[in-house]
Amino acid sequence: MRTTYRWARYALIICAAWGWLAGCGGVQPQLLEPAAHERALSVSDDFLGCPYPSGNVWQTNIERASIASGSAAEIQATIDAGGGGSFRVDAPETDELINAANNDTPLVTVEPKLQDHDPYSPWPWEADFYIEPLGDAHAMVLQSQNCQYYEGYSVTYTSGGVLTMDNGGKWNLTAPFMRPEQGGISTASGIPIGLLSVRPEELAAGAIHHALGWNGVANSWSQTACVSPAGQTDCTDDIPYDGPASEAQNAMPYGAHIRLRRSFKDSSFPAGAKIVVKALKKYGAYAYDTGCCNTLPFINDVNGGPSWTYADTDAIETITLSDFDVVVAP
Repeated sequence: MRTTYRWARYALIICAAWGWLAGCGGVQPQLLEPAAHERALSVSDDFLGCPYPSGNVWQTNIERASIASGSAAEIQATIDAGGGGSFRVDAPETDELINAANNDTPLVTVEPKLQDHDPYSPWPWEADFYIEPLGDAHAMVLQSQNCQYYEGYSVTYTSGGVLTMDNGGKWNLTAPFMRPEQGGISTASGIPIGLLSVRPEELAAGAIHHALGWNGVANSWSQTACVSPAGQTDCTDDIPYDGPASEAQNAMPYGAHIRLRRSFKDSSFPAGAKIVVKALKKYGAYAYDTGCCNTLPFINDVNGGPSWTYADTDAIETITLSDFDVVVAP
């Protein structure tokens, strides 16, 4: 599983109308129950009508958080291993989508693909639910009436009604955050992508009220080290650090919380990019996995696709890892 993560790409789709969305890979989101859908459109500080887990992980303002004692060394070690390039969002296309479930959605038993993994089972699942078409084959489901979120990796669903995956988990969004015992659930770190992604209704509202995700460059982070909110064990891609041997002890741990420096100037940025920059300064981004590039995940949901332009993308690409500090882990 970890070697597949290495080249994972979390990209973004913009389909400005519902008709376009149906034509972009055939993705037609199912609407939430009316009450939850209306709330998702009008309130941008929740997760599609559900709360983020309480605690100091997802929505804590870190503008005044202390810089970690090893911040400079961890940033430099990442840069020296090839991970210091520009950040990207690959807009305006994405291959991820949160499926909407409710109390009427059938519960389907999950069959594990690997002997050493035990994905959560059962999942609420419909035959037409969306699975990411790229190599990682993520699937994401939000049961909006009881606020249970499901996310899995290497997911398949057969015409015979069999749901299988390498691994997958369930997050109770109404419960306080608890650091998972293990990673490797839907991402190497065990931090779910969906809770870290930029969603269309947030850009429409002009504000993001949660931490973002950072998918870093393969071989530029630690092979073994993890900090909360990453899992306590089995929480990395398990690929070697490729920087100088003398810096291996300072390699970036999975779960690290980075914050864009207050001094970073975005006055010339277009509106969408400014929203992301503000979130990176206020809530930061968690190191959740590695792949080809320094990528911020965007996602489609019941409200369509992110309203994002190539000008926004170009602006984000002026940000590099040297513009960040690592803050103290929650």
